[in-house]
Amino acid sequence: MARVDKMRALSAELRARDAQGQIRAMFDDPDVEIRAWAAGQFIGFDPEWASAAFSGIYEDLPTAEVLALRKRARTPPPLKPTFADMPADALIARFEDAATREYATRFLDCVGEPTDMALRNSIVDEVTDIMRELKARDELVRLLPLLKHANITVRREAATACLAVASAEASAVLEAIADTADPSEPIEAKDALDRRRRGVGIVYGVV
Repeated sequence: MARVDKMRALSAELRARDAQGQIRAMFDDPDVEIRAWAAGQFIGFDPEWASAAFSGIYEDLPTAEVLALRKRARTPPPLKPTFADMPADALIARFEDAATREYATRFLDCVGEPTDMALRNSIVDEVTDIMRELKARDELVRLLPLLKHANITVRREAATACLAVASAEASAVLEAIADTADPSEPIEAKDALDRRRRGVGIVYGVV
């Protein structure tokens, strides 16, 4: 308890000195105990970085990476060219980017902040609109390489889109995701598999 009291006193002194640089260094310290303590002590002083530290601990990611993902989620894509005007390679790249930004929204406050939820919904709509464009071109098969993507959301979205063109491969990816301990993706994967088995549409205009 004496050590905890000393740490609290030091935290108060750092806040009083407005020592943002030193505090942010602790938010991204390799030692998870230092990150957790700093996030708890300085949540009111630097809420953006402190909450990123907590999210990073939960997701086993560095705080800096969480901050970068938040920035990526909040950075809108270019308005031009439209999906219809994009060549296939560019459309696949845009799908990968949009699905990655969808993943990044897990580090926003989509429960307590309506603008964050609206952003997530718009990104999900972007992903499905790209699916529809690829379906219209009969090129959903171009998404098959993304079934092996490092990012779990990219894999899930690609697998969902490919259920109609490569059912066995896509279902295997969704089943693997459904069995993971990821906090978000298993629910979506299980829902896609369940709807597929019941013959219910998963993404309108795609599968």
